[in-house]
Amino acid sequence: MKHASKCMLSRIAPAVILFAICFTHSSSAQASNTCEIEPSWFKNGKVIRPDDSAFPANPNNCDFHQWSWQMFLWLMDDDNGQPRFLGFDSPQSLIGLEQRGLSPRTRKQPHTGASFDEYLQAGTDGILVDQNRRAIYYSQYINQTFADFMQGKSGGPDLTNPANVLTMNPRTAFPIIGTKGTLELKASWKIVSKDDDTSKLFTIEKDIAQFENSPSGIKINPAKVEKQTLALVGFHIGGVVANHPEMIWATFEFDNNAPDVPDGMTLDQIVADQDYLFYKKGTQLGNCNKNAAVSGLALEQSTQKFTPITQVCRRYAYGNAAGQKQSNTDNIKSLNASVKKHLPNNLSIWQNYFEVGAIWINNQAATGKPDVSPLKPGLDFATDEYLTGSLKLSNSTIETYTQSATAMNNCFRCHNTEQAFASKDGLKPLPATNLNISHAFQNIFFWSQEKEQRAAIAYLQSQGEK
Repeated sequence: MKHASKCMLSRIAPAVILFAICFTHSSSAQASNTCEIEPSWFKNGKVIRPDDSAFPANPNNCDFHQWSWQMFLWLMDDDNGQPRFLGFDSPQSLIGLEQRGLSPRTRKQPHTGASFDEYLQAGTDGILVDQNRRAIYYSQYINQTFADFMQGKSGGPDLTNPANVLTMNPRTAFPIIGTKGTLELKASWKIVSKDDDTSKLFTIEKDIAQFENSPSGIKINPAKVEKQTLALVGFHIGGVVANHPEMIWATFEFDNNAPDVPDGMTLDQIVADQDYLFYKKGTQLGNCNKNAAVSGLALEQSTQKFTPITQVCRRYAYGNAAGQKQSNTDNIKSLNASVKKHLPNNLSIWQNYFEVGAIWINNQAATGKPDVSPLKPGLDFATDEYLTGSLKLSNSTIETYTQSATAMNNCFRCHNTEQAFASKDGLKPLPATNLNISHAFQNIFFWSQEKEQRAAIAYLQSQGEK
């Protein structure tokens, strides 16, 4: 990374107001190799997309976090009046399960309309319930590189067809096309209530699908929607860069989501004496991150409110236990502070968000060469042997209930290259492939089969009616 005194002059569109972003790194910062924001991230008031093809062949820890922050800012930068990521495809759209645009879904049943309707947390059947007793919603996105690769538009087979997946080379990896690597994203959204202070949050108005009670439990009804203002509270980025086909997995949160759990705290101790967006002051550690899906979750259908409320605590600050990978933690803290200090005015809302951490494969430890990846089909990442960065990384709003589960306490516990099986009967399993690192890829494989099944059933039914 670079260390010097620099000033960059840019313009804020559309007002064409000049502003100066000054970066002054002292000699002490040079000596300590401080991880900081770079002037090259910005040009003419806009964020420059990271060049994934030019990621360093022998990177240091800071390089991964700088890529994460620059990519986050590029995704959040204004594009036609909204953050850029909101214009991306959803995984479902690749197989015609929804319209393009701001209508992300992750349900396995196709339907039309435009509403957020994912509500279950990663790796669990848990619903995160906020202090206003409303559920948190989730949405997924993929970039054009991902979409073109999957649909066979970048030279390979159409991988939205399960038959092509079953016959492809299992070592096939997600590409970098030009300077743009494959991206997979996930966002968490809080319903804004009338008493919520949203001055520091990014918000958007959108239809969301409603819940209903059913004989088999609480379900979501995509045909019944309500318009709400939603606040962005969490954001996952998985992105391919040169020599890292496993993707860099980084996560960001709103500053005031939840308190960090101090090292050595016992279950009967109070975590924090102040309120957070997802935590009531005075709550003991033993009452944090409790999954009501296990003990009993109740829905008041007329108001769409749940009980009990989830009290959220961040189990590992910056994704590491105390004393673990301290240089990684130091770099994240330094870069977070640098970004908050130097962001231009047109990006000021993102000063209220921070990088929790990032995790990736340590090529040097795995292969003896920093530019050679060990990724291969069948890797389970059950241990941290080849991993580095934030080894206990979780987003408190996306993986609330898995933060302390050894088998699920970082991204690679779930994002691996093992064989995958469908949760429904009649679907072919997904063989072990390098592409299995992506849950969007896995979902498309199974969704496509379900779509074919439903089409066949509909055809047979139509023939029977003649």
